[in-house]
Amino acid sequence: MKINDDGQLLTTAITLCFRGKTLQIPHIIIDTGSSHTVFSPDALEEIGVSYENGDPVYEAYGIGGTVSFYTKVMDYIQIGHFKAEQVEIDVGILPKSHIGLLGLDVLKPNGFIVDMDKLELYNASSG
Repeated sequence: MKINDDGQLLTTAITLCFRGKTLQIPHIIIDTGSSHTVFSPDALEEIGVSYENGDPVYEAYGIGGTVSFYTKVMDYIQIGHFKAEQVEIDVGILPKSHIGLLGLDVLKPNGFIVDMDKLELYNASSG
C-alpha cells in the first residue's frame, strides 16, 4: 500500500466496516508512537459508531495531556490487500487535522513493514 508523505506525517488509506457499513479513509496517520489505533468520533459518525452503555472507556496519556477514549470492535479493517476481522479500535478526540492514527496494536502483530525508501506499507506475508 502506498504511503503519502506530506513532509510532516506519513499517511495511508484504510477501509473500516462497522455493523455492515463501510467507510474509506484516504489519509490515516501511520503512528508507530501510538500503542493503539484511534479514530475521531466525527470521522466514524456516518457508519453509526457512537458511544453506547457498556463500551470500555479509558484515559490515554500523551504529549497533549490526557484524553478519554471508548473502544469499539470493527467488523474488519482493510489496508491494501491486508484484511483483519473483529479489530478493536479506540474512538476519541484528536487534533482537528487528524482523522485517525494507525497504531502499533495493528501494525506490530500483523508484521507490517514501513518501507521509507519506497514509501510503501505492507505486511510481511504480502511483502
